[in-house]
Amino acid sequence: MFLKKLFIVFLCALLFKSGFGQTSSNNFLSLNAGAGILVYYGNIGQTNNLSSFSRMNTGLNLALEQRFSKLFSVAATGLYGKLAESNNLPTDHRNFQSSIYQGDLSLMLRTEKLFPKSSVTPFLGVGIGYVAFDPYGDLHAANGEKYYYWSNGSIMNMPQGSPNAMPLQRSYNYNTKLDSLNKYPHSSIVIPFTFGFNMRLTDNFCASIGASYYMAFTNAIDNVNKGKNDSYLYASFSLTYEFRKKEEEKSQEDKRYSRVNFTSIENGDSDGDGVKDSKDKCPGTPKGVKVDSDGCPLDSDGDGIPDYLDKEPNSKKGAIVDANGITQTDEMLAKKQTEWDAGATERSDLFNANPTQTTIEQIEKKSLENKKETGKSKSLPVEFQSADFNKDGFISVSEINQVIDGFFSGENDFTVEKINRLVDFFFEQ
Repeated sequence: MFLKKLFIVFLCALLFKSGFGQTSSNNFLSLNAGAGILVYYGNIGQTNNLSSFSRMNTGLNLALEQRFSKLFSVAATGLYGKLAESNNLPTDHRNFQSSIYQGDLSLMLRTEKLFPKSSVTPFLGVGIGYVAFDPYGDLHAANGEKYYYWSNGSIMNMPQGSPNAMPLQRSYNYNTKLDSLNKYPHSSIVIPFTFGFNMRLTDNFCASIGASYYMAFTNAIDNVNKGKNDSYLYASFSLTYEFRKKEEEKSQEDKRYSRVNFTSIENGDSDGDGVKDSKDKCPGTPKGVKVDSDGCPLDSDGDGIPDYLDKEPNSKKGAIVDANGITQTDEMLAKKQTEWDAGATERSDLFNANPTQTTIEQIEKKSLENKKETGKSKSLPVEFQSADFNKDGFISVSEINQVIDGFFSGENDFTVEKINRLVDFFFEQ
C-alpha cells in the first residue's frame, strides 16, 4: 500500500514539475506507450519441454519520463498483462494464469548525448515497483467436467482406470480461483532491470525496443508458495513523444541569446539612481537627482515639475505653472495671449509670401516628398529639437500645434519669438 501511494505521489510531482518547469535539451518530459510479450519464470513451467514461445502472453505499457540531465532521467511506468504457465508431466499437471497490474519507478541512463551522430543508442535502467496479481487455474473442461490426467497422457472426465471414462479437451479457460481463501498476499515489490535500444525518428518522436526483467519478492504468483522467488520478462516495442522544442529552434535561440547577460539586464541601473531598470518608471534621471521608489525625481509641491528643475519649489496646490515650475497668474497668461496675437499678423504675412502653395498641408506634403526623393532635408536646429515629438527630424503642422498648446499651458519654454522662428523653419525645411 505504501509503494502504491509513493508511486501516485511521485507521478503527480513529475507532472507538476514538467508542466510548470522550463523545457530545455536536458530537461523535458516524454510520454511512452507500447506493447509486448510477458514470459514467466517460477515453480510451474520449469519441468516441461515447452519452448519459451509457447509460454508468451501479451502486455501493454505506458510511461512518463522526466529527463533531468544529459544522461539521466526518471521514468514512472505502468504495466498491464497476463502471466501463465502449465506443467505437462505424467505426475504434475498444474497450471495457472494471472492478470498483473504493475507500477514502477526507474532511474534511466540515456546515451543520446554520448553518441550524437547515431540514430540508434542504447539505454539502461533499474528501479523498484509494485505488482498485484490473482492466479486462476484451468481445472475444468468447457462443459464443466473436472480434468483427470492419466498416465498415458490423455485427459479424462474420471480418475484413472474408470471403465466409463470419456476423454476431454482442455478449454484453456482459467476460471477457477486458485487461492480463494487468500492464504498469501496477492501483491509484491518487484525490482526491474531494463535494457534496450532507442531509435530517433524525428526531433520529437522515438521508437524503442527493450526488455525488462522483473525480480519479485514473492514465490506465489503461480500459486505454488515455495522455493525461490518468481520472476518474469517483458519484451516490448514502444513509441515515445518528447515534449521539447525542435533542435533547430533551440539552436537559433542559443545563438540569439548566447551573448546576452540576463543577470546584468535584470539588475541593471542605467541612470544610477538606485532603482533597477526593470522597476524604473523614469529612466534617464540626471546623476545626483533624488528619486522616489519608482525611480522618478522628487516633486515636493506636486506641480508636475521635479524639484531639480523647479524654480518655485513651493507652488500652491492646483496652480498653473510653466516649464520652470513658476506659477502663472492671469496677467501672465493674458500677456502671452497678447504676444501671440501680435505675432499672428507676421505669421500670416509669412504664409502669403509663398503664393505657390495654397495650404500649409501642401507645403508639408511637398517637403516630405522632397525629403523622400533626395533622402535629405534641412538639419533640425538644436533649439527646435524639443518640438520634434516623433523624433523623425522633420517639423510637422501637428507638432507646431503641440508647441503652441504647450506655450499657453506653460509646459514648454517656447516664447512667441521662438515659435515664429519655428514657423520660419517649417517653410524652409
